[in-house]
Amino acid sequence: MKTFVNIIIMLFCITAFSQEQKVDYKKVDNDLVQATYYFADNNTIVERAGFFNKEGKLHNTWISYDLEGNKTVIANYNNGKKDGVWTYFKNDKMSIVTYKENKITNVEEKALVVN
Repeated sequence: MKTFVNIIIMLFCITAFSQEQKVDYKKVDNDLVQATYYFADNNTIVERAGFFNKEGKLHNTWISYDLEGNKTVIANYNNGKKDGVWTYFKNDKMSIVTYKENKITNVEEKALVVN
């Protein structure tokens, strides 16, 4: 019984403090829906944007951003699976990871030069 009460209290706390994330959906054509997710604590700044196919799976290019609007990840999906080149940006380096049907086939790291 004590465990049950603790779980109920924990769920209440999570629900009470969670913030609802703003999401915009736009139908592009019969097969794609564009989704734009905004940061929960600032619903004017885009957190990530991309596409879902008609089955509701991640598809095509998805881009994630930090709070300053800088790209953090450029990702590619094919019918819900990681497929193609993904580019990760972090501080002064860029990691390029190539996927084929959710499996990593190549990884490269490059230094970012800022002038």
